[in-house]
Amino acid sequence: MNVAAVLIPTLILVSGLVAFIGNLVGRGIGRRRLTLLGLRPRYTAQVITVLTGMLITVVTLAVVLLVSNDARQALFHLRSLQQETRTLAAQIAEQEAQLRALQFRDVVYQNDQEVLRTVIDGQAPLPDIRQRLQAFLDLAAQSARERGLAPGPDGVLLHISPSGVTVDSVAQDIAERAQPMVVRLIASENTVRGLPLRANLIVFPNVRVYRAGATIATARIDGRAPREQIEQGLLALGSTSASLAGQSGVISPPFALTSSPPDVRIDPAIFLLVLDRVQASRSVVTVRAVALVDAFTVGPVQLTFR
Repeated sequence: MNVAAVLIPTLILVSGLVAFIGNLVGRGIGRRRLTLLGLRPRYTAQVITVLTGMLITVVTLAVVLLVSNDARQALFHLRSLQQETRTLAAQIAEQEAQLRALQFRDVVYQNDQEVLRTVIDGQAPLPDIRQRLQAFLDLAAQSARERGLAPGPDGVLLHISPSGVTVDSVAQDIAERAQPMVVRLIASENTVRGLPLRANLIVFPNVRVYRAGATIATARIDGRAPREQIEQGLLALGSTSASLAGQSGVISPPFALTSSPPDVRIDPAIFLLVLDRVQASRSVVTVRAVALVDAFTVGPVQLTFR
C-alpha cells in the first residue's frame, strides 16, 4: 500500500485537530481573561496561537518521521546521501565513457588477455630477481604506452592487482620458491586507447609437463580413406593433443587469451611424411602424438607423429 495515501490524510486530520484544540484553548483563555507569565490577556491569546502553530509543525514532523523511513534518511543522513549520489553519478559517468570508448575506439587489450610474460629463476640472488621483475613491469608499461594507452587522472599507466602487491613482495615470493617461476600479466578488463591498463599479476612454477618421447594422445586412422579424410584425422589428433596439454598445465601462447589452447607445433615435413605413410598402409593404423622435446608450463609443445 502507498504510504503517501495514508500519511497525507493523517497529517491533514492531525493538523486540523491541533488547530481546533489550540483555538479552544485560546478562546477559553480570552473569555476568562487569563494571563501567562504576567502578560495581558490579549498577548496571552497571541502566544497561545503561536504555540499552536509551532505544535502543528512539531506534530506533523513527528508523524512524518515515525511513518516514513525515507524521510528519516533524508533529514538525518542528507549529507552522506548527497555524497553517495555524487560518487554513484561519477561511477556511472566513467562507465558510460568506457562504453562509448569501446564502441568508437580500438580495443588494445581484451579482458583476460596476456599482456606480457617472463620466466625468472628463483635460485638467483634476490637483488637480481627484483631487478628482473622491475624490468618486466617497466617493459609492460612501455608496451602499453606504445599501443596507445595513457595514464589516468592519478598519473598511473599500469594498475596491478591484487592490491598491495609490490615488486619486493613478489620478488621475495619467487626467491622463497627457489625454482623457475612464470610471471604473467593478464588484462582484467577490455582496455581501449587513451585509458590506463588494469591487469592481474600471476606467478606460478614453470614445471616440466611432458618429457621428450611421452605420448600425449593417440588416434585410429583408416589409411584406406581419401587423403583429405586422413589429413583431417591427423589435424584432429593435433587439436586433441593441444586440449590435453592445456588440461595438464601448459598455458596459452604469449599475448593470447588465457582460455586459448596451448601452442602445439609439428614440423610440416613430418606431418606430410606421416600422412603418406598412413595412406600407403591401406589399413587402420594407430598414430601417436609424441612430445619431441621436454615441454614446460610456458610451452610450446613440440609434437611428432609415430
